[in-house]
Amino acid sequence: MSSSSHTHLLPSSASIMSKFGYIALGLIIGYCSSESGRRSLWNPTVRFNTTESEEESPWFFKHHHDDYDEEGLSHPNGKSFAHALPFEDAFPGMKVWADSLPTFLTEESKLLSESSPFGAFLMGASSSSSSSNSNKHLLYLVHPTAVTLLYDTSKSSNVMISEYSLDYFLLNSGGFDAQINQAYCGVATVSALLNSLKYMKRFRDVDDISGWTFDLPVDQRYDPYPYATQKDILLGDCVRNNVIQEGDDDSEGGTHVDGIFKPPYGLNMAQVADLLRCHTSDEWEVTVHEVDPSKTTLSKMRFDLTAALIDPDARVMINYHRQGLGQVGGGHFSPLGSYHPPTDSFLIMDVAKYKYPPVWVGAATLFSSLSTLENCAHYDYPKAQERLVDNKSDGSTNHLFNPLTADEYVQSLNVLGCEAGYRGYVILKKK
Repeated sequence: MSSSSHTHLLPSSASIMSKFGYIALGLIIGYCSSESGRRSLWNPTVRFNTTESEEESPWFFKHHHDDYDEEGLSHPNGKSFAHALPFEDAFPGMKVWADSLPTFLTEESKLLSESSPFGAFLMGASSSSSSSNSNKHLLYLVHPTAVTLLYDTSKSSNVMISEYSLDYFLLNSGGFDAQINQAYCGVATVSALLNSLKYMKRFRDVDDISGWTFDLPVDQRYDPYPYATQKDILLGDCVRNNVIQEGDDDSEGGTHVDGIFKPPYGLNMAQVADLLRCHTSDEWEVTVHEVDPSKTTLSKMRFDLTAALIDPDARVMINYHRQGLGQVGGGHFSPLGSYHPPTDSFLIMDVAKYKYPPVWVGAATLFSSLSTLENCAHYDYPKAQERLVDNKSDGSTNHLFNPLTADEYVQSLNVLGCEAGYRGYVILKKK
């Protein structure tokens, strides 16, 4: 046999390297698929990037803000933030679901049973978890099954949009934007509600928008089309005098002031309701419902929320605590998009779209997250913030306007005259 023949029988260096490459790739995939690999890749010490320096970031905003995730922050059930993300849990038994989904709409009761993967997940009957949050009634809207809950299959063999799901489609069609920073959840929610109103028939039939009974500003970027942006709805005397100080302050030498980033940080329910009132006429009614568990029942909450969702001339937003849902964060605002009677679940349209997708939440779980205390639910806004002056007469500072420690933040709340109160929901309704 010639040497050339032996050469063809031996594997080439390129072939050997290719095989080693496949072996290495297999090892990498195997490691990533393992529990230890996932934990190494999802390092719980990784934090979100921020443009603020350590000195410029207020202590409270870094440690307690609704959607700020500090280094090493742990999930309420003991897991890291990476493990708290919804995407793994939102896809239980994908192979099983692939076989079940085509018949879902005609066998809803079967798939909602606790013996099915969806029933176990939705009802919190997971056999693989013994955490304190295993009883949470959640289903994120990243699974095809979650989308089907927007439809009603109980009345006929035809698929029909549920009578409770109109707001979901109007919110998405009208202008449902992610909050533009991690403090504007209340502002983003109000913007979404206002934008959803423009597709109501009574307003579509009016050529002149001056005849509308709610105010949609015309941003120069979208001129001549009205659209409520999170910046535009904070402008004007009504907001400045009744909600929060935002804009250029002549008394401060023309500097820009945004009271949302000053103690107590963000907006409370009363301020969000007043922001809605600034953009609606007297033909609209804005009601604030604090969910005090000693005065409000689960049945009352369910009745109010479903009545608002089924009414085409009403919108509803909620102020809840994320940890009541087993999520990472604190107090938060978002609109409600739907209700699903068979599972007694409400759909939260999370405005922090960069953080969580919409999620179906059981009524009892939602009630628990609403019946939580806000440490500054009531104070003399917006004027009280004028009392937060950092510079003392002796030239020193007390950091009232930019607290750097927990004690300084508590001192700021005392100066503001903050009173605690329960979170809850706000309903906007045509009279």
